[in-house]
Amino acid sequence: MPRPVHQSGQELFKVDLLSDVSALDSGVLGYQAPVTMQTGAQATLIVEVTDIGQGGPGTAPLPSGFVYARQDVPTGAIVGVQASCQDVTCDTDTSERQPVLTSAMTGTWSWTISARSPGTAHMVLVATTYDQNTDIPLHVTAPIDIAITVTATPGYWVSEAGDWTTAVLGFIGFGAIASAAQWLWRHRRKQKKGTPSDPKEPVEPPEPAKSP
Repeated sequence: MPRPVHQSGQELFKVDLLSDVSALDSGVLGYQAPVTMQTGAQATLIVEVTDIGQGGPGTAPLPSGFVYARQDVPTGAIVGVQASCQDVTCDTDTSERQPVLTSAMTGTWSWTISARSPGTAHMVLVATTYDQNTDIPLHVTAPIDIAITVTATPGYWVSEAGDWTTAVLGFIGFGAIASAAQWLWRHRRKQKKGTPSDPKEPVEPPEPAKSP
């Protein structure tokens, strides 16, 4: 009889990992984000990942107003969604990792977005599907780029003008202010020298002598 082939721990791990990957369901990712914002305003970015079973890629009945990412997000496991933000501030409101285990199950993530400066801001999403009870990624999506046009309010430009003035004064520095004060002091001193400090009173001419 042939002797059983002994498999190393690494080979067994590989077999288990491939088995876990093949057991995953298909999933879809949709997001809802503002198209435009004003400086100083806040908005919410919402991301939903829905398990659609093992019937292949498709779309799930996510709420209206969501944009679908054109790639599969494997589910039937723990899914984590991260957002990297440029020129806007993103504060997460939910846990990064959430269970999306069975068909029609949905995980929801949200971030509070704060616009800082005018221009085109970007939020990049990456979804990772993890092996059970581990930090081992079974699948990582390609980056999903979301662009937001940020327009400036009148208050933003007023604030920028104030910052610019402060910066100019800081650049000029104390030396320029001291020079201006010294010039004013010298100018006033010259004016004082041209004015008599104790002017004499006018003297009336003597009266002519009377003849005897």
